[in-house]
Amino acid sequence: MDRQLPDTSHAHCLCPAARPAHLISEWLPFLREILAREEPFRWRLHGTSMVPTLPPGCEIDIVPLPAVVRLGDVVVFAAGDTLVAHRLVHRSRGHWITQGDARRTPDRPLDPALVVGAVRAAYRRERRCWPRRLSRPWSLIWVVRYHVLRAVRAIQGVRKRLRL
Repeated sequence: MDRQLPDTSHAHCLCPAARPAHLISEWLPFLREILAREEPFRWRLHGTSMVPTLPPGCEIDIVPLPAVVRLGDVVVFAAGDTLVAHRLVHRSRGHWITQGDARRTPDRPLDPALVVGAVRAAYRRERRCWPRRLSRPWSLIWVVRYHVLRAVRAIQGVRKRLRL
């Protein structure tokens, strides 16, 4: 049985920054408890940081992390006073790098202990809209995109320093 918390979504977050910060500290243990029992947790997601993969207004099923989290998987993690659903695009020195599909820059390096679960599926008007048949190959394209943009940013940084 899926459990739901109140729909308090905002932007790419599952919990709005406009709400008091103490709310996430109240919700996170509840979410972790549900996931520890291996029950899915459904939440309405708003925003555009995961477009085109996850449309604004869809509902996502959050499940416990699998034993092996692969690059390209969409994970849910705590970030300050919010929960965020973004794609795992890189691992580096004990940290994970995540990025929204619609974003050009990655999130700050993430302590894997802050990851509370993975997104198993997304639904729009009670119909599954993700994953689709080609979702796994597309997830790898998003990972490659991260590395290409990382190289572009590095080249731009070198060019900028050379002009000084």
